[in-house]
Amino acid sequence: MLGKQWLNHFQHFGHGTVDGRGRQRQRKLDALYAWHFNAVLEGLPVLLQLSLLLFGVALGANLWTQQHTVACIVIGTTSFGTVFYALIVVAALISDVCPFQTPASNRLRSIGQHVVLFHNALQKGNQTILSSLLRFVSYIPYITITSLHSFASCISRRLSSQYGIENTDAPCIRWLLETSDNPDVITTAASLVPEVEWPPDLDVSCALLRLRDTFLDCFENTQYGQPKLSDFGRDCAIACGKAFLHLYIERRSLDARPVFLHTTHDPEFALTSSSRLHDVHWLMWTRHNDPELSFICDLILEIVLDVGVSIPISLGNPKIPNSFLMWMSHPLLHCLSANRYARFWRRRALDVVERLLVSPLPPTNVLANCLMAAGLLLDQPVDPTQLASTNKGSSIRILLVSVLESMQQAIGIDIHLELRERSSVYALKLLRPLAAVLEVEQFRQTAYDLGMPDWGVRLCQSLVNIVLHHPELCRPEARDKAWVAARDALHFSVITAGNGDSGPTDDRITWKEEMSRLRTTRNAGCGWLVDYIMHHHSISHQSALADAFLTMSEMDIDVACRWKMPAYIDAMIFAMASDKPPRLRKAALRAAYSSRTYLASLDIDSLSPNLCAQFSKALSDAIQNLRYLHILFSWTQSELWSHHLYDDGHLEACLSIAKNLRYFEIYPLTEHLALYIIAIMARLQSEGEHSNLIPNDLCGLLVHKAWAFVALRSLKPKPLDLSKCVIYEVLEPFAKFTIELLKRDAELVDVTSEFKSRVMQTLHHLEQGRADNVVISLVKDVVSLVTT
Repeated sequence: MLGKQWLNHFQHFGHGTVDGRGRQRQRKLDALYAWHFNAVLEGLPVLLQLSLLLFGVALGANLWTQQHTVACIVIGTTSFGTVFYALIVVAALISDVCPFQTPASNRLRSIGQHVVLFHNALQKGNQTILSSLLRFVSYIPYITITSLHSFASCISRRLSSQYGIENTDAPCIRWLLETSDNPDVITTAASLVPEVEWPPDLDVSCALLRLRDTFLDCFENTQYGQPKLSDFGRDCAIACGKAFLHLYIERRSLDARPVFLHTTHDPEFALTSSSRLHDVHWLMWTRHNDPELSFICDLILEIVLDVGVSIPISLGNPKIPNSFLMWMSHPLLHCLSANRYARFWRRRALDVVERLLVSPLPPTNVLANCLMAAGLLLDQPVDPTQLASTNKGSSIRILLVSVLESMQQAIGIDIHLELRERSSVYALKLLRPLAAVLEVEQFRQTAYDLGMPDWGVRLCQSLVNIVLHHPELCRPEARDKAWVAARDALHFSVITAGNGDSGPTDDRITWKEEMSRLRTTRNAGCGWLVDYIMHHHSISHQSALADAFLTMSEMDIDVACRWKMPAYIDAMIFAMASDKPPRLRKAALRAAYSSRTYLASLDIDSLSPNLCAQFSKALSDAIQNLRYLHILFSWTQSELWSHHLYDDGHLEACLSIAKNLRYFEIYPLTEHLALYIIAIMARLQSEGEHSNLIPNDLCGLLVHKAWAFVALRSLKPKPLDLSKCVIYEVLEPFAKFTIELLKRDAELVDVTSEFKSRVMQTLHHLEQGRADNVVISLVKDVVSLVTT
């Protein structure tokens, strides 16, 4: 009756979706094995048999005192049944293919196997049964406590999450692989194997055997004994091969023993003994033009043939096909985590990381696998439970922080070209792929908080200094590797600092006052960076030059670089040519803008006239924006550069910009442009050689826009020194120009109430800040002129 009730409950389908009902059935099937349903159900007839035996013995004993004849019949029948049952148990023990198997024979066979193993262990250890019993008695308390704890943990695990709905995918796929004989069903199930998480305590031995045999069945034997892929068998071979490798590598890492020797969880679904293990060697004779299938065959040979050998077998280093990269990102974690196999997989893991971590980035789970592989390459410890997880996407930020910190520890600051530490070598090689990850803003900020931009610059500086100033420390091939590492380090720093893109697409309207994200001081020595630029200019390495110019734009040029300026300017001329990529041209313009003050301070003896003319021509060919106007303003009082404003058409370019300022669609930042155009013209007019450089129809428009911008930008927080504001350098010539214009021809300036308000706001902001008294006095004169 109990068995009938249990089976009725098992057959109850319930309600819900098809997927929900299927998962519920899978949970019930898993529960049959977890709670040993077969053993309990087989025990019920044993209870009935024992009851009948006891009843027969009691009845025979009772009848013996009353009627011997009837008692003999009962005793004889009971004895015959007992002897018959004993004989079929013995027969079942003699042969495991005997059809008369009973629960008792199965249990006795299991006990006998354990006894044999125990006896062999005693003989191997030269111990007697008596000594073993004495030791067993001494360990009874410990064994009792451990057994109770294990039993409680087992019950808790059975009743909690092990059979939750989210954990039924792997058992469902395993059941399909074990029970189905349809190749299409097996192929479909095999394709799902890499997509789900396989619990470590889930027995997959039978599924592995089925996957291996199905994979081998996709090949047919030719007349020369070589395997040949059968017609329409490629998809099945690829799916079963990937599934087999996925499970085998994972189990080999978790169990650290040959998975083919495991017993299946249920004899009903057990395959025959692994007589086809030697058939794996058959794959050594395969010859394919298909790189994907060849990789599967080579990898199966490599991981299976090392069973039972002391040194793992490596059949070369086959290149992983592009279509397998995302799938291999998970198995290679298990290979890297096992010291026995890690040395054969580090190069493959680095190849996978370099090919996957490119823009656009792979899915989050694959990205997490790559970051975990990078951590393993840097000798980070890893939790085995995290390796088996297929949902690592939520821990990407944690993995990234861990990898970046490990890189800092592995490389440090004192860099030597002859690196001996394996983690240091891989840390340098991981700079380029990690830079692709840090192009994402959320990850970039994480790296910036760890100080990675400054670390990358100092790393590049150390490599450059060693290569250039200590050539005796490295061989030629090491020098080439050092330059590659220096380029990767500087690119890593540029990306982390958020300077990878030097501006939006429309360069005519692009500029804003930018704060350096590098944590190095701006007046730190930059001679090494100029040397870096000179080297890569000599080999025309454009991406390296772009990164170097972007970094140079965040630094101040020191006096020690004075003799290097010709080569530096020559590199900027090369980078600003019209045939160069936009990123390189904009980076060079940023560098020219950053160094404008230093270049303007040079005298005629420092630079040749021909080089200055080339630089001026290259600057005029660059896209004209606010950086361009800032550079021209710095030239207005330079004896070396001022005549180029007239000779190379820069004044005409400024007037061309001024004429378009009335069109807001073309120049949204017209106020800032107007301010610097007026400042440039005012500086030149003050020299007396030129007058009225700005047409009358543009004076009023430029003055109004310029004062609107000054009123806005002069409003600064009190802790900020106004003298450090970018517009501070133009306030004096701009105020003088306004005063002269109002005195000479006030009608050109439409003095409205809004204009007066902007001038008075500027004066108030300057007085509140720490502005120069001369500037404040000039603005007061403007206020007096517009208010009278």
